[in-house]
Amino acid sequence: MITDIFGLMPLVALGIFFLIFEKIDKCWRSAILSAAIIWGVLVASSTEILSLFRLLTFEWVLGLWLVAGILGLIVYLKFKPSEPILEKTKDEQFSSVLAGLLGGVLLIFAGVGLIAVVAPPNNWDSMTYHMSRVAHWMQNRSVEHYPTSYVPQLYHPPGAEFAIMHFQILSGGDRYANLVQWLSMAGSAIAVSLIAQHLGANGRGQVFAAVFAATLPMGILQGSSTQNDYAVCFWVVCFVCCGLAGLQAGITGFNTFKIGAGLGLALLTKTTAYIFCLPFILWFLVAGIKGFRGKMLPPILIIAAVTLMLNLGHFWRNYDLFGYAIGAPESFTKEYKIEGLTLPTFLSNVIRNLGMQAGTRISRINGAIVGVINVLHRILGVATNDPRITWPPGQVFAIATPSFNENTATNPIHFWLTFATIALIFRNHSLKRTQIVVTYLSAAIMTFLLLCLLLKLQPWHSRHHLSIFVLFAPIFGLAVSQISNHRIANYLVAILIIMSLPWIAHNKFRPLLGDSNIFNSSRQELYFTSRPNIEVAYNKAVDFVKSQKCANIGLSFWAKSVWEYPLWVMLPESGKPAPRIEHISTIDPVVGQKLNVEPYKSFIPCAILYSDTKNDGKQLKEITVKNQTYEHKWSMEPLSVFVKK
Repeated sequence: MITDIFGLMPLVALGIFFLIFEKIDKCWRSAILSAAIIWGVLVASSTEILSLFRLLTFEWVLGLWLVAGILGLIVYLKFKPSEPILEKTKDEQFSSVLAGLLGGVLLIFAGVGLIAVVAPPNNWDSMTYHMSRVAHWMQNRSVEHYPTSYVPQLYHPPGAEFAIMHFQILSGGDRYANLVQWLSMAGSAIAVSLIAQHLGANGRGQVFAAVFAATLPMGILQGSSTQNDYAVCFWVVCFVCCGLAGLQAGITGFNTFKIGAGLGLALLTKTTAYIFCLPFILWFLVAGIKGFRGKMLPPILIIAAVTLMLNLGHFWRNYDLFGYAIGAPESFTKEYKIEGLTLPTFLSNVIRNLGMQAGTRISRINGAIVGVINVLHRILGVATNDPRITWPPGQVFAIATPSFNENTATNPIHFWLTFATIALIFRNHSLKRTQIVVTYLSAAIMTFLLLCLLLKLQPWHSRHHLSIFVLFAPIFGLAVSQISNHRIANYLVAILIIMSLPWIAHNKFRPLLGDSNIFNSSRQELYFTSRPNIEVAYNKAVDFVKSQKCANIGLSFWAKSVWEYPLWVMLPESGKPAPRIEHISTIDPVVGQKLNVEPYKSFIPCAILYSDTKNDGKQLKEITVKNQTYEHKWSMEPLSVFVKK
């Protein structure tokens, strides 16, 4: 219980930062973004500094947040606001209808937040790399690269996991791990309402923008997970919001820092941020030089420096091991990097990405859409499953009915509303002549086109669309608020809230309702919600290893699908020191170099958990590691256990 309280210390500090910036910014929404950016910079910079000295421990992390909270409280008390916090201006006096819409948004946040706290992380990527890398860092007291069978644990940007690690170190478990995505979800809705304001939307338009973002099915499903698509989305919209503020209010030192920090934190969180940010970087650069001329050089240098400093640690670790700062080993780039760039393949990606979001609950309509897409591909002379632009090879393109799976869910209602919104913009003589609106819309469209240009289509590609939909939210709010019949506009937005409720209640991996929901299932059972067929094997394997009373446990995984993180949760025993868990083999020869340096070189396990694609651990009678022989003692697909002779 006491550790759960310690786990909230980062949120306490975040709240204090908000109180400080509410006084400075005179706007509670801007204050939230400012506080979040400072919080994110503190998480990233402190992680890198503590990691250098292997001080990522409970005492040091707790001390960090205590000092941050105390210093923040001193600053707040010294500059205590004279006016009440969250006092509304005339522009913020909402009608009862808008208040009801905001209430619906809060209901969504409350439902998703409840799931985030009650349920553990349990999606595929979290079990294979998001949470596994956090466990390794905590054990090593450092974020340095380490030997692993699953290389994405190393080269992927670590920003979201840095934040998860702070919560996990302080709480002693993963109770608050999902809050990073949930906070990002709420923050994104706030940020797009501010962007809508910068574009000229009134109070109604700002509320509509927030509703559009908060009701995205993919966002609702991901908001209670430890994926990082909403985390990167939040930093992207923070960057865009601060950039727009800079163009409109002029150059200030702190806003320049926020632009650089927002961009840096986005790039530190997920590589797709380069795609989402590039059109806006070009826009802000051109508009800034045109508007401020020679005065733009210092801000450009500051933004570049802040962005680089936030990513320097990760860049160096990748360069030191792989030989490049950004990217992935060739064996992994083939999964997403376009291999044949031509106009027909680009158009194919555009058509298929659009088609992915167009699905309905009616199979005949979906089939008709697929038929049209097939005809268009015959005209282009490109197969819908062309391996140059599709992963995995041979993947048949199909449009499924709306899904409750956070890996593949789509946003069909929002998709069609996006097209309707664009039509409304160009039917409105005032909006289509407003340069900032047209330029913002063009930049948002460019993010989608860049995604189609650079990445292969994958079954889970709709996850990447989340940030694009959120970037479109301000345009939706602005356009729909211009509809002359306010009642129709209000009904339309209210329907979005109502239609979003099933995705809160019926999350495939963390359901609120149903026979096996997050309340009547044990936390350990929930780890295996999406792969219940392996739960028994994991339980028995862990029980067997515990019976050997091993202090050092080796992992020898030769398949990408092995769920590593549950082992970190299940192997420690209450009241006993946690065992040391290390990979003793790796598929990648470059990463294998880490096996020959300390502290990994001298690691000798007394038991090895083994798994591979063919499950040949059952046939192997013994294996040899570091001149030590290990006998096969136990097997149940997908795991085998070998014990030192």
